Amino acid sequence: NSINFLIFFSIFYLIYRKANLKFQSWLLLLGGIIFYSFWNYKMTFLLLFCIYFNFLAGIQLEKISSEFKRKRVLVLTIILNLVILFIFKYTVFVIQSFNDLSGLAGGNLKITLIDIILPIGISFYTFHNISYIYDVYKQKIKPTKNLLTYAVYDLFFPLLLSGPIERAEKLIPQIENKRTLTSEKFQSGLILVLWGIFKKVFVSDNLAPFVNLALDPKESIPPGLVYFVAAAFAFQVYSDFSGYTDAARGMARMIGFELSLNFNLPFISTNPSEFWKRWHISLSTWLRDYVYIPRGGNRNGIWGQNRNLMIVWILGGLWHGATYGYLIWGVYCGLQVVIYNMYAEIKTKYFHSANSISAGIQTQNSKNPLISVSQRLCGKSLLTTAVSIFTTFMLFGLGLLLFRVENPTHLMRLIDNMNGIYLNWVLIGKILFYISPVLILDSLQVWSKDLEYFSSSKISPVLAYGLLLLFSIQFCLFSVFESKEFFYFQF
Repeated sequence: NSINFLIFFSIFYLIYRKANLKFQSWLLLLGGIIFYSFWNYKMTFLLLFCIYFNFLAGIQLEKISSEFKRKRVLVLTIILNLVILFIFKYTVFVIQSFNDLSGLAGGNLKITLIDIILPIGISFYTFHNISYIYDVYKQKIKPTKNLLTYAVYDLFFPLLLSGPIERAEKLIPQIENKRTLTSEKFQSGLILVLWGIFKKVFVSDNLAPFVNLALDPKESIPPGLVYFVAAAFAFQVYSDFSGYTDAARGMARMIGFELSLNFNLPFISTNPSEFWKRWHISLSTWLRDYVYIPRGGNRNGIWGQNRNLMIVWILGGLWHGATYGYLIWGVYCGLQVVIYNMYAEIKTKYFHSANSISAGIQTQNSKNPLISVSQRLCGKSLLTTAVSIFTTFMLFGLGLLLFRVENPTHLMRLIDNMNGIYLNWVLIGKILFYISPVLILDSLQVWSKDLEYFSSSKISPVLAYGLLLLFSIQFCLFSVFESKEFFYFQF
């Protein structure tokens, strides 16, 4: 969302579209290095080191026939990846936790906090590498023997900083094989890029000042305002993060790649379990495939399943950040899913309730079904569905506030604020105005039962030009034209 990047990508694309496959790959590598170095060129060497040792480990796993030795290579490689992540992301948190515990115990032993630069996107590329090594070990994929291919897999700049966390089995074949660039892909990709940036600069960046002011520990807010803050923060994060991944998918499509869908209309979810199948899909499926299932998944009954879910969610919380707030957030989300699962189990077992009716429509890029609201109403009343959606949304929004809590006193003030009722029609109007583009396009996708509806040729010209005019006016008159960092870059 900066002029520098616009210039960078324009030059990159003009050269890329004229190049052959091998030169395109070298260009992608160079583009990834330049893109990452814009933030901190020194940390690029750390990323290149991670690329090299994971590449070598993959080759070793194929060469070694002894299962014991293969497992040793797997474990050592994963440990090295996690040690690097731990040093840069969790060292300060561990020292702070030790100092806090020492203080609670009445001790005087304190460790001096050290200043460590957190490499941008380190959580994303660490998970990228671990999934590759694990899949090679399980022989789901063959390791690439081309260092350039693996380097592009890790340095693919559209998804480098905030995902989606793409699997090697999907991305590496696209790197190795000839890519076709068509006007249809360019147009569809460009629409996704523009929509993603629009969500960032109009929706997210306009909601941010209100959220930042309300969550400032020094500020006192009217009783009940916390509910509006939670709703605004939820749309801020959604527009920011989904905006980045839409732009990433769009840029990738323009240069001949297809990336996985990362958001599937999460705010129409009717329960926490469904919500987390629709939000940050690449992370939730990663945790499912590489943590939850290897630990036994749901094979050990409902209690074993819930134990594994809580482990996954605690890790998911810590993946987001090394603070008490993120840890509590992980527990909070895990408990929601566990409680809902137990409720669903009891309901099914003792009341023989029919499952909600869901329909599957397949998008070009994902096997995730788009479940339409109209089809749910075949099995539920309008009121029940609306209450379920609203409750799920507010549980998510209130949980997000834990990202911004600075200390226990701040947390208690927010909890106390929930006891009041606040109504301000001007504030409601402003929030609805800023989130209106998301509400409109998400509703269109539900109505059309097509997640690619607005970026494809299926949309009627009259509707397309009408939306373009509306969003252009909003963009020109009300967007925040400062280059503000994306929310998920901190992870």
